[in-house]
This record gives sequence, C-alpha cells and structure tokens, in this order.
Amino acid sequence: MSDNDLNPISRPASRKQSCQPALSFHPQQSAPTGVVSSHAENAARVSIPTKPADWEAVKDIIEGLYIHNNVRLKDVIAAMQTAYRFRATARMYKAQFAKWNWHKYSTGPSVSSRQGGKDHSTRYGKKKKGIPRVFLAEVLRQDAETKQQLQTRLLEGEESRHLTTTMSAYRSFLLGWSEQDPRWRNATCFTKMGHYNSTMVSHFLGALIQLEQREYSHGGRLLRAAFLELEDLLLDGHVAAIWDCCVSVPQLAVNHGRSDILLTFLRYLSRLCTLRAPNHPLTNISRSTLALVEHLGTLSQISAYTTVAWRLWSDTMVALLGPDNISTLHTHRAYLLIQPEPDPTLVCRVLRDYDRLVDRAGATLGADNTTALSLEFDALLTQSRFTTPDPVTFDARLTRVLGKLVAKPGNAGLAPGRWTGLEDRQVYRGCWFLAAMYADAAGNEGRAAECRRAFLAAPEEGDWVQYALRMEEKLRADGKVGEAEEVKGKRLEAQLPRDIVEILDREEREMGGGG
Repeated sequence: MSDNDLNPISRPASRKQSCQPALSFHPQQSAPTGVVSSHAENAARVSIPTKPADWEAVKDIIEGLYIHNNVRLKDVIAAMQTAYRFRATARMYKAQFAKWNWHKYSTGPSVSSRQGGKDHSTRYGKKKKGIPRVFLAEVLRQDAETKQQLQTRLLEGEESRHLTTTMSAYRSFLLGWSEQDPRWRNATCFTKMGHYNSTMVSHFLGALIQLEQREYSHGGRLLRAAFLELEDLLLDGHVAAIWDCCVSVPQLAVNHGRSDILLTFLRYLSRLCTLRAPNHPLTNISRSTLALVEHLGTLSQISAYTTVAWRLWSDTMVALLGPDNISTLHTHRAYLLIQPEPDPTLVCRVLRDYDRLVDRAGATLGADNTTALSLEFDALLTQSRFTTPDPVTFDARLTRVLGKLVAKPGNAGLAPGRWTGLEDRQVYRGCWFLAAMYADAAGNEGRAAECRRAFLAAPEEGDWVQYALRMEEKLRADGKVGEAEEVKGKRLEAQLPRDIVEILDREEREMGGGG
C-alpha cells in the first residue's frame, strides 16, 4: 500500500510457485480454513441487548457509523440489525447514547442554527459530511464480513471483544483518511498514496535477524533505533504507518518467534502515542492492538489476527480505490510477502494483475514514463519472489528498465544519487538488487559481483536496507560468508549512522552509571 511495500519481508519462499491463468483478485477468497464461522450460523442468531456488555461489544461499530460517519439513527438501527443481527429500538439506542455521554449535535447555538439551518457540527468540533448510500452499503457489506471474522475458533470471549475494537479502529482510520485526502476520491488506477519511508520496519527486521544470529549488541541497537524512528513515523501520519506498526511488525515477530519483542514494541508504541500525540489515530489503534496481543498469548493466534487485519485492510482499499489501483495491488503483494508460505492461487492472481497494469500503463502513459517503469520493476520483483522466470526475458526487461532510467531527461550524465526523482532512484537500486540476486542464483559469479557492487554504490535510502537484508541473508544461506559480511558492513553503516550511534552510546553509558 505504500510506495515501498517490501518492509514485511522475512525470508525468501522456500519453494517457487508455479502459476496457471487465474481470475482477478478477490480478497474474500483468502480466508483461512477453519477460522471464519459459517454465514448460516451467524444469520440464525439474533442478539437483543439485555445487559451493558451486549452494548459494549458493538460500541465501536456503532460509534463509527453514528458519530464518525454521521449516519442517521434509523439507518444505524437497520444496518446493525442487517449486518450484525443486533436488534434494538430507537429508544434503547438513545438511552445507551446518554450512558455513553454521546452528543452528536451541539447544544449551544451555532452559526447554522441561528440562521435557521440545521447544525451539523459533531462532538469533535468539525462538520462531517454524510457518505453516499452506495458507499455506505459497501462499508456495511465489508463490516458484515469483518463480523464473520470475529466468530473464530481461535479467538473467543475477551479476545473477540479486543479484536472487534481493533478492527473498528482500523476501519474508522481508513475511512477518515479517505475523506481528508482528495486522492482517495479522485483516484485512477495509477494513483499512489504518496511516498513512505519505512525505516522503522527495516530496523526492526534487522534487529530480529541479528538476534537470531546471536549478535545481541547489534540486535539490541537496531531495536532501539527502531524505537527512535517511531516518533518520526508517528508525526509522518502516513496511512502505511498504521499497517506497519500494527500488522507488519506483529507478523514479522511471529515469523521470527519473538512475541516477547512484539509486546515490548507495542507497549513502547502505545506509551509514545499517549504522551506525544494523544489525538492521533494511531493512539487508539496501538492501544487496542496491544490489548489484543496481550490477551492472545500464542504466536498462531497472533498470526490469525494479522490475517484478519489484512483482509479488512485489503477489502477497504478495494472499496475506496478499486481493485485495479496500484496502491491496492501493493497491499495484496505486501500480504503475500509477510506470509511464510504464500497461497499459490493468490500469487498467480497478483502476478496477473501486475502484468495487466503494466500493459495499461505502457499504453496510457508511455513505456518511458516513471510510473510505467516503476510498475514493470514491481512486476519483476514480484515474479522473482514467487516464480522461476524465464532468464532471457527477465534479464532483458531489467536491462531495458535500467537503460530507460539512466537515459531519462534530468538523469542523463548524473550519478543516481543526484537524480531528483525519488521513484527513479528507488527503481534503480531495486533493479541492481534483482540483477545481482538473479545472476547469483544462475551461477554467474562475475555478473553477480558486478551487480552487487552497483547495488552497494546506489543511494542508501528508503528500501535499500531491506534489499540489503535479503541479499545478505541469501548469501549467508549459500555459504558465501565473505560476500555476506561485506553487505552487512555496508548495511550497518546505513542503519546506524553516527548521530544514532552517539545517542545509543550516551544512553548505554547512562544506564551503566556513567562508566
């Protein structure tokens, strides 16, 4: 969903997937067997609230509709009965709103009320627009699917309540973001949600790898650096920050078997949000995610949570931007990348969607357009992760993309580090990474070394660290320790620059009593 969605990478897939022609991507088909209860079972059960706990279980859902999206009470009543089998009268709702101290409309005179018009100011002090009926229907349909997710065999009782709260927080954030950012309302298939720097996740992943290798000093420092990056991530406010903090990081912790580090991370994040940005959407989401993980206990249950979270996220992106939007497609790929064993059917569908979007970009924008070149690289990157591509075609496409980038007006004659286009630099280093990995897999040692040198000389920004982590891990797995150490040395220099090292050194001296 971000420009760089490689952040969830844990390990290369243990085996390549073979692809057959598949239909277009439908996220709802990806539910894990045995997690979601049957629709018939849900439909047969109608809930009439008789005690406070009945209302608390659906409080966040009602708040999202009635308060955040300004849906009329009669429509809320109908939606809750249809989507959730929750039946209550208007009088019961109003009595409960009073207990929750909800006041949707201002009691004091406003400009609109003095002029005889209706006052639409909410308790948040901002005028809220109603949402189109068609879009509301889509939201309710997806919320109904989310409700089914909550009836799981892994998550029951208290855990289900926390999952309900967390999923509602995700949905409210995405809908609120889409109302504020006009790109969501006027999106084309090539619209991206802006550049996003996922340095925090790079540090977190690097820390997990170093700890696995028993390099506790580097691992601890990288984990602390990830915490230092959280403040910048919080202030950035990018939509992908929510995904990274509350979905990618939990899945990475599961992949590496470190629920202890995940709890430390979420507790730090929750405290930071409360102190530095109490009104930021990430604050409520981090609290609910922490409560959820604290109640789950096992790594398999946390993994089930990340699957549910991804499905809600993906379904919402499809509803807001459409299934063929580039950010939607990146979201689908991000999910595949965080899975230890990706579903082959989903892999094939994503590959076909990328190929279709590449063809459309070439025909609409021109083959030399930055977006078209970036999409072609994304398609090659995805293909290299999950399939065994044809060597001649793959190398020819990589060479063509690199040639077009170097020859572009504004880039020609300049070192890549001086290119003004951020996306151009990103694709450039990514192409050399792919070329090095592919040459190494093909046994072409000379070509692999040449491409590796070009990658290490590329601008060390954005996703460079994540590529370096993958390259280092692959080299080490192949027994090429010297080459792996060379990449590692360069990576640590990029991840722990002098200013960060000075901060960490000072903190360690203070913790050690100033010695």
